[in-house]
Amino acid sequence: MIERAKTLFSAFSLKRMHRSHVIAIGIGVAILLWFGSGLLGGGDAPETTLTAAEADSANATLMRVRVVESVAEQRQGSLTIRGRTSAKRAVQVRAETAGSVAKLPVEKGMRVGKGQLICQLDIDARDAQMTEAKAVMRQRRLEYDASRKLAEKGYRAPTVAAESKAAYDAAQARLKQMQVELDQTHISAPFDGVLDHRPVEVGDYMRPGDICGMVVELDPLLVIGQVSEDRVGSIAIGEPGRARLVTGETAEGAISYVAKTADEATRTFRVELQVPNPNFAMRAGVTASLIVPGDTVSAHRIPSSVISLDDKGVIGVRTVNEDGRVKFNTVELIDDTPEGLWVSGLPEKVTLITVGQDYVKEGQRVEAVREGDEGSAL
Repeated sequence: MIERAKTLFSAFSLKRMHRSHVIAIGIGVAILLWFGSGLLGGGDAPETTLTAAEADSANATLMRVRVVESVAEQRQGSLTIRGRTSAKRAVQVRAETAGSVAKLPVEKGMRVGKGQLICQLDIDARDAQMTEAKAVMRQRRLEYDASRKLAEKGYRAPTVAAESKAAYDAAQARLKQMQVELDQTHISAPFDGVLDHRPVEVGDYMRPGDICGMVVELDPLLVIGQVSEDRVGSIAIGEPGRARLVTGETAEGAISYVAKTADEATRTFRVELQVPNPNFAMRAGVTASLIVPGDTVSAHRIPSSVISLDDKGVIGVRTVNEDGRVKFNTVELIDDTPEGLWVSGLPEKVTLITVGQDYVKEGQRVEAVREGDEGSAL
């Protein structure tokens, strides 16, 4: 009896163990099916990227975009060259004689005229030496006149008269030398401009070659850029041009220089645009764009907001074809004006997408709503 009870108990335990295993396996299978069905995380379907054709079939209602008809016009292109402004001339005015600085009548940043005094050196004993040189010159002249007259009458040898003439010439040279040295104590501006730098102060001792100040000529102002070798042939001296500074200032001028030899490092050619700057409002050393005329091309004027980039980063615009599908068109910038951008590379007539261009794909069918039509709000 006991043995039969043990046998029944063992069978019952084995049956319970098998049932728990079955339940565990069932739960595992359910979890696997749950993961596989994509219901994890709230049951959202995985995001997929649709092509333009799939988007058309998936959306019963076509996406609406606002468009405008654009017709090409003949427009003279322009070449934009990156560069900087520069003074036409900048000269470091140096001392030509030694002496202490006695007077500085012009402050840094002030306008100066040609010949205006900017540094006055102490004349020291030069004035007395000048007086002495004049007296010696007068004495030598009297001696020479007397020797010449006596030689003409035969009372003195011609060699003595020649020696007197040589002494007189030497005295004249000495007087001129002293006059030049006295004038060199006045250091003046070589041309009209601005005293942009002055490293000395009253009392400083200057030797020949020391800098008194730097004078820069800012009117006219130069805008200097480098143009590639494939474009330099289209630029000629005398052509009109426009400068646009990074500060927002603009100026009209003319090409004054085109280099005949290329820069060895960059293989580019130096170009200079000369623009008027009567009030010195524009400064030298400012980043600027030099814009010169180019060839006449067929171009469209478009708002800057419609410019887009394709997947490769190419600049273009999106248009709508006759069949209502979107097309990406690569364009080239011709000119940038306050009224809009002028671009080339488009057909003669295009239906340009002005609103919604960033939300449609190449080849996608859309509903084009022209600007001004009733119910065109998007």
